[in-house]
Amino acid sequence: MNKEVEMKLTDYGFVEVGKWKLSETLKNGVAFELHALEKERVVYAFVVDDKAKYVGICQSKNKTLAGRMMSYRNLAGGGTTKRVANKIKDSLTEGKTVRIFALKPEQSFSFRGLNVDLIKGLENPLICALKVECEWNKQK
Repeated sequence: MNKEVEMKLTDYGFVEVGKWKLSETLKNGVAFELHALEKERVVYAFVVDDKAKYVGICQSKNKTLAGRMMSYRNLAGGGTTKRVANKIKDSLTEGKTVRIFALKPEQSFSFRGLNVDLIKGLENPLICALKVECEWNKQK
């Protein structure tokens, strides 16, 4: 992995937790392997070869990393899930490596008595900081 991308990810607290691979037996043709944080709610990043291509979050309080990856694998959910799942498959078909990184913030914050959802709050700043290519993360 490119040292610059790796350093930025690890500087923010990301760790490599898995990867995507082609699978002929699954609906979308891709499968994932996770070796850490699979039962946690996290911010995650997909790194294709040496570039951070996508940053996403486990949106709801009950969604785990494994559950979110299942959404991509099964093409479940809205347009973003399907679009990104197809980008993963296209990258793998081209012979590229697609790794999964995750960040689980250990801190919690409140603002004037309101609990701040740090996972949701980190998504957009991380997209900007990592200079993620816009074709995978569409900015609103």
